[in-house]
Amino acid sequence: MKREASSSVALAPDLNPLDAFAVVGRHLFLREGGRHTAGELLEDMDFCGVAEALVVDSLARENHPGEGNARVLDVVAGQPRLHPAWVALPPGTRDEQPGPVEFLADMRRHRVGALYLLPAQYRYNLSDWCLDALLEPLAAARVPVVICYDEIARGAPRQDLTDWPAVVALCRRWPTLPVIASEWRIRRSQRLIYRALDACPNLHIELSGYYLYRGIEYITGRWGADRLIFGSNWPTFGHGQTLATLARAEISLADKRHIAGDNLRRLMHWCEPVHPQVQLSAPADPYVAIGRGAPVAAKLRFTDCHGHLGGKACHYHIPDGDLDATVRELERQGVEQICVFSFAGVFSDERHGNDLVAEAVRRYPERFVGFTLLNPHRGCAEMVRELERGAAMGLRGIKLIPHYQNYPEQGADIDVACRWAHEHRQIILNHYWGPAAHLARLTRDYPNACYIAGHTTTEYAELMRERDNLYICSCPLWDGPRGCENVVATIGANRLLFGSDLQDLPIAWGLGPILFAHLPADEKRLILGGNLRRVLETYSR
Repeated sequence: MKREASSSVALAPDLNPLDAFAVVGRHLFLREGGRHTAGELLEDMDFCGVAEALVVDSLARENHPGEGNARVLDVVAGQPRLHPAWVALPPGTRDEQPGPVEFLADMRRHRVGALYLLPAQYRYNLSDWCLDALLEPLAAARVPVVICYDEIARGAPRQDLTDWPAVVALCRRWPTLPVIASEWRIRRSQRLIYRALDACPNLHIELSGYYLYRGIEYITGRWGADRLIFGSNWPTFGHGQTLATLARAEISLADKRHIAGDNLRRLMHWCEPVHPQVQLSAPADPYVAIGRGAPVAAKLRFTDCHGHLGGKACHYHIPDGDLDATVRELERQGVEQICVFSFAGVFSDERHGNDLVAEAVRRYPERFVGFTLLNPHRGCAEMVRELERGAAMGLRGIKLIPHYQNYPEQGADIDVACRWAHEHRQIILNHYWGPAAHLARLTRDYPNACYIAGHTTTEYAELMRERDNLYICSCPLWDGPRGCENVVATIGANRLLFGSDLQDLPIAWGLGPILFAHLPADEKRLILGGNLRRVLETYSR
């Protein structure tokens, strides 16, 4: 692949990505103006720097494989950068799907690169009596099989859905079958994945749902780059999250290229697809170049409003989570300053967590702006004592997370924190503020504080027109390929603050949707640091 670069934009490494997971067609949750066509997919691939994609049709993903598998062949016809993927049902319903041998022959004839199994969507399991008649010819041909437990339906759960014991059992029954696990979000099942990778040399992880802090680095270092497969889950997500995370990972360029596309090309070789030589355009601006892996120039460095410290958490393993390693990662990713609070206070003892944050501030005062994390269950007097203790240790903001602590968002002691922030002119960041009317009352009664909604929302857009001290954290911008652009159109670029959710999520995963946004570079600069720097000149000094 060849890329032309302008003199004003840094050259990004050439990864030749092949997206393992893109869905085209009018899907269930498609909104007005939502991106869903093959043409729109190719436009986004061009902009982000993705060479090829493996494509599933929305009908096969959601309604019936027989409809979608046929339609996807028409979708990719004449589009050499798009390769078809099919979905299969368990064998036995002869009027729905050809027998396994005939089905495999059809896949080979149409050069279908991979087969998706969707047990939750189509209500089956991975047991031998259910699937092995289908898997036997696939294993003999070494067809890559993607197993995804996501269900597309109203109210369906959206993370940690994979039945790992069943996946491991299937991998062990069919050791020559390349198995790729995929889901919307892999989070609290991470430690199970480690054991599954130990147990199954033929198991791979598709990355669109594996957005955990330094997760790519850890798996690559322990099991090798060949166990990871780049995918976007377009248009549920854009390409930016996964692509930036991979391109900016601390692994070798050779390993990045394997993960970006070479691993999947090797697995797809069974059907002898034709992979075109693709010439992609240069990055549209310096931020797109950073998303593709270019270094961060000094004048483009970032300021982050949302990070956790502690290096240990109950829900997941945090690789390289000690303080010095975290500072190195911030520096490597171009984050010059970050507002931080603890993991321990989210899940357990906030005093212990605040002590850890205070130590970070003591050792790296220019890097960290420490926030006192509170637990409103403790009551007014104890909350005030902890705020006083935090202030004495150099902490100068407040973090609330009542949602995780099972305290009501509109509980009376939320006012304790807001009153302190008002009296001390501090930033107060809350995981979720509750209804807009509640936040309107707090911002009216305690107007000298600066309020940040800890996760991306447009729920407070109307209120923000009346309150110039209310901001939205960018974590997570996962509402489709234009998630960042849509938020900016609603609240304005000057009210959105980059937040990585450090040590929970990869820094680059949070950067990606902003770096790749179709926005003027000046607006990206505001979101990625300019807005927060301005806030810190006024609050939490």
